[in-house]
Amino acid sequence: MTRRLGGGRGAMTVLGLLASTTGWAGEEPVRPALVVRAVGPDRQAEAVLGLFKGSRAAHPAAAMAAWRRATRDPNGLGKPIQAVAAAFNPEMVAEWRAFRDAELALGLDPAGALQWFAAIPQDDGVMTALVTSLRLSGGADEPPMGEPPTAVERLGGPGATLATVTPRGTAFASRRVDLAAAVARLGEPRGAEAPGSAESGFRIRFDPGLLAVDAGTNLSVLRVALGAKAAGLEAVDGFLSLRDDHLDLDLASRFGPQQPAVLMETPPLDPAWLAWLPADATQAAVAVAAGRGPAFWDALFAVIDRVDRADPARAQLQPLRVRLNLLASVRGVRPEVDLWPLLRGLSAGTFAGPGDPRASLGGVLALHAERPEDAERILSRVVLPLAPLLGGGKPASGPADAVAAIGKVSGRPVEATVRGTTVLIGWGEGAVATALKSAEDPGRSVATLATGEGGRPIGRVGIFRPGSVRLPRVGEDPASPLAATLAEAAPVVWRGGWEGGRAWDVVRWGDLRRSVARFLERVPQAPPDAP
Repeated sequence: MTRRLGGGRGAMTVLGLLASTTGWAGEEPVRPALVVRAVGPDRQAEAVLGLFKGSRAAHPAAAMAAWRRATRDPNGLGKPIQAVAAAFNPEMVAEWRAFRDAELALGLDPAGALQWFAAIPQDDGVMTALVTSLRLSGGADEPPMGEPPTAVERLGGPGATLATVTPRGTAFASRRVDLAAAVARLGEPRGAEAPGSAESGFRIRFDPGLLAVDAGTNLSVLRVALGAKAAGLEAVDGFLSLRDDHLDLDLASRFGPQQPAVLMETPPLDPAWLAWLPADATQAAVAVAAGRGPAFWDALFAVIDRVDRADPARAQLQPLRVRLNLLASVRGVRPEVDLWPLLRGLSAGTFAGPGDPRASLGGVLALHAERPEDAERILSRVVLPLAPLLGGGKPASGPADAVAAIGKVSGRPVEATVRGTTVLIGWGEGAVATALKSAEDPGRSVATLATGEGGRPIGRVGIFRPGSVRLPRVGEDPASPLAATLAEAAPVVWRGGWEGGRAWDVVRWGDLRRSVARFLERVPQAPPDAP
């Protein structure tokens, strides 16, 4: 039984963290805007173990044990992390089958508090034993529910997670009303997994229409809900999976007929748009193609404006587009004539400082036009006339490829120039010079990552270096094992486009096996004690 409960405690860590963030106001059941379903979870557990192949430890549990022996610090990483690590060992892989077809449903109440429930239909005794053991930690019986009555257990003190075991499976929830919803979910039919299927991961369903938009709704939730509605977004279906040594998130977004492909069906972007960003110095980068014609800009500003005015304090403001045009007109700039019709896309990125990938030295914004004369028009009629807004003066006329200083932002200089069909705006000392040097050798830029995805045309690309983030427990030391490993890790790459009437997006983080090996080389590891 100990072996069974070890895996259960690792999974229950997640449920416990969810329960600690929930509120208890209201008696309405959660509207599950986000539902995650496990597919072949035991094969995902095997994939996690596979990341340790060839490294100093055979699996996470072994790595944790070796670290504890080396440091003599049994609680250095905290019990939740240790519980999760203990759940990933060869003996526990089979136990993950208990979570096959398990669903986790999350929603937000009007105040923005997280509410959730979990329905686990496959129980060979693991979940029943888990509920019994967890109830011993301050738990108690709750009044039964349903007909015929079903026992309800509280897995801790007042306000803790609730659970019930039924003939159809086990349910957990943050509130009693949500526990009833979880039990009802257990009775719903599910698509059977194909015999011999090797697919494994987590199916994700996001329905923005189920987010609360009542009076008093949390502003962040309201902005997401109203922005999705303005864009015509009906649902997002995704699949998250660890495959070999890369983690993939595949998304398919469906839009309503009232807003057909206006926003998402853009022409393919040019990978050369990212050539301005050197691979060895870029922390994060993005490139997005713009749609052709006024309908694209009308739809885009409609979404931005709906998000902007979701705040009741801003609801009476003029539309954002009107406000931008009025502000620009003070400097004699006409965006509706000299910018939006000429813009074919944009790319941007931030640059890391030497020795510490988490320190930013600035960045660059590139505005891409169809023709060189269009780029020169954007620079001369839009960018340079706005220089006084940044504390600079309108630069004197000079060579077309001159680099003009146009002001400062946060104490750092802002410069602009034009090269071919691109207008470069750099923030930070030497940012424009860095971009120009990168373009001379595009093979060493992030443009090499903006490649095709299964032959599908790409309309948007994003690149993110995990090492550029300051993580808790890592502190300020860029040489710590985790910080140093993330600095060497492969970037997270996002690609997206439009195909078959739907928007598609793929996010991939690859080369994870090498990252695991490098991390274990850097942390203390001690062999097992001699018998």
